[in-house]
Amino acid sequence: MSTQVREWLNSHTEEERAALAASAGTSVGYLYQLSGGHRKASVELSARLNKASKGVLTLEGLRPDLHELLSQSKRRSKAA
Repeated sequence: MSTQVREWLNSHTEEERAALAASAGTSVGYLYQLSGGHRKASVELSARLNKASKGVLTLEGLRPDLHELLSQSKRRSKAA
């Protein structure tokens, strides 16, 4: 479940939702599937949503599992 997407959807108009979805190359219905946890955004879609939302939707918010993996990888690289 993406609380971040759910909050974004709830705080924006139907027109703003449609504009974000179109800009990110997806549909409003898919955004609702992300918000409900029925789907997970790919890395590519996460990047497009981040750009389309001007940074409001983040990788950490969209895919906390990937964010944690990337953070762990960076820590290991610095330690080596």
